[in-house]
Amino acid sequence: PAGLKASTFPAKLWRLVNSPRVRSVCWDGQGQGLLIDCSLFERGLLSPDCAQGPAPHTFRATQFRSFVRQLYRYGFRKVL
Repeated sequence: PAGLKASTFPAKLWRLVNSPRVRSVCWDGQGQGLLIDCSLFERGLLSPDCAQGPAPHTFRATQFRSFVRQLYRYGFRKVL
């Protein structure tokens, strides 16, 4: 997105959510929230042994709970 440094957490997240290659995270039906498959996300993007990571577009976190802390830090909230 315009105005965001490519290396920031929000920019990386935006690219992942909009990537057709990433199946573990997507927009909700209204495009206002994220739907995340926790185990698939952890295996596919956070594991150092995964095919997609650790790549420049992924996160430093290696555990899902660390990723969730980052989400909270940027104002995301869990909605059931």
